Amino acid sequence: MFPQKAQAHPHVFVDASLNLAFDKTGLQYLDVVWDFDEMSSDLFIADLDTDGDGTLTKEEWEAQQTDIEGYLSEQNFFVHVVVNGQKLQLTKLAKFIAQVDSENNLSYTMRIPLSVIGTADVEKMQIAIYDPSYYTDFYTALDAVSVTGRNDISLSIDDAPELAFYQGQIIPTAVTFEF
Repeated sequence: MFPQKAQAHPHVFVDASLNLAFDKTGLQYLDVVWDFDEMSSDLFIADLDTDGDGTLTKEEWEAQQTDIEGYLSEQNFFVHVVVNGQKLQLTKLAKFIAQVDSENNLSYTMRIPLSVIGTADVEKMQIAIYDPSYYTDFYTALDAVSVTGRNDISLSIDDAPELAFYQGQIIPTAVTFEF
């Protein structure tokens, strides 16, 4: 008859994809795409479609984009970049688009500028997409990760216990890059 500790569980499910864009000076930006599950898409589209006509227009998106981006910025866009054990702070987006596909599923596309100059000093870089409150469950498959501008990078997706969250109960997966 002891009280049980409340356990969180995700309410939103997102399939995420990543593209890392390099130029000759280093990693310049991340392109991140979130594809929301059907139920979450329905709920979010209902909020975004302010005139209730069933279509998310460019004007409706632009009217709300700044508020959504501001919230996501406070959350580091749920994208956790760790270079040589140091977490990078992500504060702005260069592009942020909401789209609804033919099956009425919502997706967000974001370009996150960052600058990891060179790779000579980079031994290990990890990118994990997760929500520390565990309200949203993000999943990133290895085939959903791509690299442009470099062809000499080895990558894998592995459990990252050093990034555990929700009081250490949840261990995210992280895309790990070896240079």
